[in-house]
Amino acid sequence: MKKEQREQMLDDIAKFCLMDDTFFHTCLKDSPSGMEWILRIILDDSELVVLEMHTQEDVPNIFGRSVIFDVFVRDAKGREYNVEVQRADKGADPRRARHHACVLDAMHVEKNMEWKQLPPTIVIFITETDALHGGEPIYHVERTIRELHHKRFEDDAEIIYVNGKCQDDTPLGRLMQDFACKDPAKMHSKVLAERVKFYKSDEHGVRTMCKIMQDLMEKYAEGKLEEGRAKGKAEGIAEKTLRTIRNQLKRHVEYADIASDNETTVDEVIRIAKENGLAY
Repeated sequence: MKKEQREQMLDDIAKFCLMDDTFFHTCLKDSPSGMEWILRIILDDSELVVLEMHTQEDVPNIFGRSVIFDVFVRDAKGREYNVEVQRADKGADPRRARHHACVLDAMHVEKNMEWKQLPPTIVIFITETDALHGGEPIYHVERTIRELHHKRFEDDAEIIYVNGKCQDDTPLGRLMQDFACKDPAKMHSKVLAERVKFYKSDEHGVRTMCKIMQDLMEKYAEGKLEEGRAKGKAEGIAEKTLRTIRNQLKRHVEYADIASDNETTVDEVIRIAKENGLAY
């Protein structure tokens, strides 16, 4: 890697925060304790224990589109989570949350299984802005029965939206301050600050982050690079290529066909679709 390129990457890395999805799932990749901290605050459950966690979990769907979860988690109570960070409101569309909830269920449904075996599921969208426009720091979405005075429909499925714009002096507000913070020295959570510091300051962490960025850039080495795109995520995508991919996504072209047409991977097409609110 050329010196100038590395210096540019280091400058880009310094600007990252946990609200950038690539940086988020990179920081959390080997940190169940970090994910545990986040979930304990969002769910107000100090006893929550993470048993299993995967970042960038690819869930195939033989009937339609695959889904890549930012983070998939299973806790000690058997609950399963999909945790997503979204900077744009369109990426947190309610129908997308519904789809992710359905995919969590589809991971378990087998022939002749008992329905009571389906685990409780929670889809969590952490959004940079107030995606539901209600002025609340957090929104809990559950099904209710209208004719029974909106008694809860006990399907053990929930969707939560966390408003990243609400950064008051509460545990959740301080967590959202940490998600928006670029300087680990100013973060409230020690465990999250350590992960952010590792990928911004530690030589091994910096090399890992640079490698992620370089891999993306090498996929789109030809053409004029689009300035200002989320650094470290789509930095190397030629504007013409990115525009072509967006147009194909709007026409609901198959992900595999888009990847083939643009000499990239299906995973990268899905990432671009998610980032632009065009996933299907």
